[in-house]
Amino acid sequence: MNSLTLQTLRERKDPELRLLVIGDPIDHSLSPPMHNAALEFLHLPCVYGRLRVGSKNLREAFKILRQQDFIGWNLTLPHKLVAIDLLDGLDPMSERLGAVNTVVNHSGRLFGFNTDGKGLVAAIGEAFGCAIPSVRIALLGAGGGAGQAAARYLAELKVPKLILLNRTSATAEQLAGELAARSKSDVRAEPWEKLPSICHEVDLIVNASTVAPTTEALNSLEPRHLVFDMVYGPQETSLVHFARKRGARASDGLLMLLHQGVFAFEIWFGKPAPAALMRKALFVAAGREE
Repeated sequence: MNSLTLQTLRERKDPELRLLVIGDPIDHSLSPPMHNAALEFLHLPCVYGRLRVGSKNLREAFKILRQQDFIGWNLTLPHKLVAIDLLDGLDPMSERLGAVNTVVNHSGRLFGFNTDGKGLVAAIGEAFGCAIPSVRIALLGAGGGAGQAAARYLAELKVPKLILLNRTSATAEQLAGELAARSKSDVRAEPWEKLPSICHEVDLIVNASTVAPTTEALNSLEPRHLVFDMVYGPQETSLVHFARKRGARASDGLLMLLHQGVFAFEIWFGKPAPAALMRKALFVAAGREE
């Protein structure tokens, strides 16, 4: 299915199109094959599609979606932060995290949820078999919606150490100050260029930035490190590839997409999602073997 635009959304002709992922860009998203497999398996008369909308048109898109019979939608870059101001209510988690990735439409009233934090922790647990509260973490890209939400969620889990790095250091410093003031975790911000020395202090490196660090910045990686890249693609990302060459265990964001999608599906329909089927459909769509 081709991605919708604002114009084709206004002229929507498919009555079964009732779920979406919204972002810019969006053509790469593997959410539709994952969710459509679940919808078909459960005999739900719905289709999940993609909608490409830039930031300046997001308000107009929400206005149109309110007036149509959409069940809900997912949000990805660059909308997770700004969408909060377009909603009628937030669940406690999305309110605390300051970002939304899942919207439910109740007869034109829109309510926001966030499944990214739970999805991230579930993916890390599956990939590495570790409990998040036991590891020291460096989070790269703490300025965007996904990075900020991840930082807030990890701080709530009382990790022993959480170091935030962002290319715009002021953003990370402000967030670290806020989290340190109300968290039992040791939270601080460091400049992006200090990543090589930061590696010596942490066990797990989580990348939320769309711009991966250079190989020079990662030369301090050791086999003991765990590396989780929230970015995903048909092939493993350059960060995952380099980390594995250094002997570290690494995983990309495909598992996170799976788990946050399962949680979102259950919010929309109030029933357990067929997680194993969604996993199979997602990996097939990505051209991967499990």
